[in-house]
Order: sequence, then C-alpha cells, then structure tokens
Amino acid sequence: MLKRTISGAVYVALITGFFLIRELTKYPEIFHILIWFMGAMGTFEVARAVKDYSVKGALWCAVIFGILFSPVYFVFEHFIFSGWGWLVAIDFALLFVLAFAIYCIIKNKTANEYVVSVLPFIYPSLLLLTMHLTTDMIGQTGFIATLLIFVISPLTDTFAYLVGMTYNKIRKGQAKKLCPRLSPKKTVAGGIGGLVGGVLAGFLVWVIFRPELNFFSPVLLLIIAGFVGGILTQIGDLFESFIKRKVGLKDMGKIMPGHGGVMDRIDGMIFASLLICVIFLIV
Repeated sequence: MLKRTISGAVYVALITGFFLIRELTKYPEIFHILIWFMGAMGTFEVARAVKDYSVKGALWCAVIFGILFSPVYFVFEHFIFSGWGWLVAIDFALLFVLAFAIYCIIKNKTANEYVVSVLPFIYPSLLLLTMHLTTDMIGQTGFIATLLIFVISPLTDTFAYLVGMTYNKIRKGQAKKLCPRLSPKKTVAGGIGGLVGGVLAGFLVWVIFRPELNFFSPVLLLIIAGFVGGILTQIGDLFESFIKRKVGLKDMGKIMPGHGGVMDRIDGMIFASLLICVIFLIV
C-alpha cells in the first residue's frame, strides 16, 4: 500500500509539474514530451504483452514506432506543415500497418497474427494523437481540453474504486459485477460511481477556471464531457483488461509500483481523450 501511495503521489506530482511548466513558461509545447513518453512506453508495453502472439520482429518495430511517432507529429506540425501534422502522423502509422500486411501475406501469416502485430501501432500511440491535438489548441481552449483529459479519467477511476469497494462490503461481496469475464472486481455500483466522478471532474474544472467556450452553457458542456468521458474511461479500462486476460498478465508493466505500467494508468485516458478532442475542435 505504501509503494502504491508513493508512486501515485509521484505520478500526480509529475503531471502537475508539467501543467505548471506549461502555464508559467507559456510554452504548451512542453506537454508533448509527456505525451511522447506515454506513447513510447505504452507502445512498448503493449508490444511486449502480445509478443508471443505476433509475427517475428513486431516488438522491435513497435519500439521504433513508439519512439518516433510523437516526434514525427511535432516536427511536421510545428516546423514544416502547420495544421497537417496529424495527417502526416496517421500516414506514418499506416506505413507500418501496410508494411506488416505485406509481410504477413508473403510469409503466409494468419489474420489473427497480423491484427495482434499491428495493435501496438494503433493502441496507444495513434490514439494518443488526440492528446497532441488538444495540447496544440490555442490559448485557454488547449489548457482546459488537456486538463479535462487528465482530470476526468483519474476521478472516474477513483470514484469507481471507492464506490465499488464500499458497496461490495455493504453487500458482503455480493455486488453485481459489471463485466466479470474481463474484470471480476469491477461492479455495476463502481461503474455508476465512476460516472459520478467524471461528472464531478467536469463541474470542478468549470467552477475553478470558468472557461469561456463557444457553447450556450459551458458548465453543461463540461458536465456532459465528464459523463461521457467517464463512460469511455471505463471502456478503456475494460479493453486493456481484455488484452491482459488474453495474454495472461496482471499488469502491463512495473514502472509504477502498486499501479503497474504506463498503460495501466492511461488506458481509460486514451479513450476519453478522443471525446475531449472532438468536443473542443467543434466548440
């Protein structure tokens, strides 16, 4: 428990530090370093997890991809084709996906081997592209969008854990399970608690920062974002649980004692970032 608390505190301090540096230096680009680390480590963890089910060499290709993906986006977006970095990054990912398709056809590999081999190129790096996009949004919009990503998911997880654990104790271990085949410990009560946490996250961001958004009711928009983000966070958790159950792993890594790997921290955040990015691109 002590290790879990300490590593959790270090994680929160690291995220807070990046937000402070971002705002104090007025260089939001600094946040791309954090996203790069998450993408690179997450890609490695996923590739390592599915190594025994993928084609030969997939792990090292994924490592190379994870290291290069964020820099490819950043360089093209900020120095070459401003506004089109996202397209270059997607094309970069497609290059790896198509290369593996050709390789699997030549080597007569199965469709399952191909899908597993290209999974690390999409999950998490390609999905984290949305986080790069929110970081590059201009002014307060970019700050609020990025903040929501890093607030909704943790509060969703925290409330899901606390409510689920408390209700399960009240029910003496007989609380209805949310998805027992994927995650036996998750309960319906915890899922509802997670949604409350997501809504609270959106509301707190509005109360503290009062962002001016191009929407008739900013507070309603942030509450909706928190609610749907809470749903997507839990879907992300279940998706990672699905992968871990298939390959027989408890945690994706050990970089955070008591919490697991990077993917164990950002699994829900990745899915929530898709929603936040779309919302703030529209408003």
